[in-house]
Amino acid sequence: MTNKALATTLIALLAVLPAGQALAQTAPAKAAGMTVVSGEPKATKTAAAAARKAPTKVNEDARHCLDLGTTAEIVKCAEPYRY
Repeated sequence: MTNKALATTLIALLAVLPAGQALAQTAPAKAAGMTVVSGEPKATKTAAAAARKAPTKVNEDARHCLDLGTTAEIVKCAEPYRY
C-alpha cells in the first residue's frame, strides 16, 4: 500500500469513527414486557437457604474418621469437613 492510499484510508476511518460513537451513545431500548417496580425487594430463595444452612465443619479436625474400617466409611465421615 502506498503512503497516499494509507492516508486516504486513515482519513476515511477517522471520518466514520465519530458517527459510530454517536450511534453507540443512544439509549438502549427497553425490552418488551419489563416494568419498573419500586418498593422493597422480596427475599430470594438463596438468601433464605443461606440463613437456614448449618455451619460448616471446615476448621474442625476429621482425623477420627481414619479409625473407621472401610474406605467408603472414611469418605462418608470426612465429607462434611471438606467444604
